[in-house]
Amino acid sequence: MISIFLHRDGRVETPTSLERSWISAPHGAFLWVDLPSPSIPDALILSDTFAFHKLAVEDAMAAPPGGHLPKLEAYDGYFFAIFHGADSDVSAFVGPHHLVTVHRRESKPITDLTDSLRHGPVAMSEGPIALFHRLVDGLVDGCRRRGEALIERVDKLEHEVFEKASPALLKLVLSVQREVVAFQQTITAQAQVVERLSRREFVDISTEMSFRFRDVHDHLVRLTFDAAALEGRLSGLLTVAAGFAGRRWI
Repeated sequence: MISIFLHRDGRVETPTSLERSWISAPHGAFLWVDLPSPSIPDALILSDTFAFHKLAVEDAMAAPPGGHLPKLEAYDGYFFAIFHGADSDVSAFVGPHHLVTVHRRESKPITDLTDSLRHGPVAMSEGPIALFHRLVDGLVDGCRRRGEALIERVDKLEHEVFEKASPALLKLVLSVQREVVAFQQTITAQAQVVERLSRREFVDISTEMSFRFRDVHDHLVRLTFDAAALEGRLSGLLTVAAGFAGRRWI
């Protein structure tokens, strides 16, 4: 179900319907609209109510999740971004007076933000760019947890290879390696996107927000190093496992 948050006069309102007059959000107000599991009518909100570019709308509505690598594109008066989290991809349209998010699965960072806004206006108090940063930071934190889970799986595989190398275990190592490579590609693309944000390619990004995005970028760079190290470990593990298994099959 669509969620609408309107920040004005230091308070957050949660109207049940969207008014076009809020999109321009005069007098320092701004709008966050969240579209989970978007339907065709929701797509019309993007294309007709907000008049977002049709290519960005198509990307935001694309199924299945994970269909696009993280990306960042500038349009007239706003930018469009896709980020991956641990549980869901999130597309975002970010303008001077609005943030619109789209996701097909439940997203913990989105849930955390909406829950916090129901208890106070702090998350929206600095404007749409700062709210978007909170979202990105939460998504990257989810990626960090996924990276930690992959490290645990590789640690376990290394132990199992020396205990019981088998064709089935080789297949499992290959499967985890493919997962790590996909994770590495996602994190690398995500780091490139956040680096562009930290460089203030968009005029609405302040110096303070540039510093905050730079901090997120640092976390992503560390994740790319971790993923590369994992991929190297798995490549070595495949060689060792094949050797062990080959001797046991003879």
